[in-house]
Formats: sequence, C-alpha cells, structure tokens
Amino acid sequence: MLAGLRSINKSYPLVSTKVEESGEHVVIGTGELYLDCVMHDLRRLFSEIEIKVSDPVTKFCETVLETSALKCYADTPNKKNKITMIAEPLERGIAEDIERGRVNMRITAKERGNFFQENYQWDLLASRSIWAFGPDENGPNILLDDSLPSQVKLTAMEAIS
Repeated sequence: MLAGLRSINKSYPLVSTKVEESGEHVVIGTGELYLDCVMHDLRRLFSEIEIKVSDPVTKFCETVLETSALKCYADTPNKKNKITMIAEPLERGIAEDIERGRVNMRITAKERGNFFQENYQWDLLASRSIWAFGPDENGPNILLDDSLPSQVKLTAMEAIS
C-alpha cells in the first residue's frame, strides 16, 4: 500500500498523502474528479487490497477583509481558562514576507519584534507577542497574544502553546 501511495505521489503532481495519528492514510488532491482518477489507479495497482474511501472533505482557506464584528470564545474543558479571538486583516506586505521566509518562528522573539517594528511600525509588545504563523509555520496568518501579563498566568500560556 505504501509503495502504491508513493507511486501515486510521483504520477499525480498535485496529490499529497499523509498518515493520521489513527493510522488512516489520507490522500489530498485538487478536486473530486482528480481524486477519483487517483483512487482508480490506486485500486488497479492494488486490486487485492480493499480500499475504503470516506466522503470527500473540503478544506477552506478564507480571507479576512475587515476586523471581526464579534469575538470568538473558546473555553478549556475544565472551564478554568478562556481564549478570546478576533480576526483582522494584516498590513500590506506581511503575508508576502512570511511566505518568502523573511520572518519566521525559528528566529528569536526579539528578532521578530525588531522586524515588525522596523518594517511595519508595530509596537514592541505586539511584535514580540507572536505565538505562531500558520498554517504550517509559514502561512500568511499570525496568532498574536494581545493580553497583558497581569491578565494571564504564565503557566496557562505555556500550556496553550
């Protein structure tokens, strides 16, 4: 089966495969018809193995055009912590800098802070409070901790990140 997935990756340039924690093999493609062709070839290669296919799942990537009108809340299961989020558009050029690797999570918070302060006039506290870029550490989104140290226990923040 793994050999078949490898050959599918070579034959179909727009396919990617991954293995979930459950052991399930996931085939990712550009559309339902494209995936039907991939699965047809995979079944022909491995006709002796039963391949179960779930309904296709669509992945959405949305664009933020303006600041959220409402706040989004999430509570931890024990109800002791609450995270509040809003979405707002990034300044022009930030997404490109993240995607090109001019700034990333492998540099120190101080270096990231200086980058955003010098290039985008962010205040130092905000620019050093970046938790993540995403998706996949280099996507054009930023998760920013905008809380004051007096509002949040450090141990709670470490448990989240």
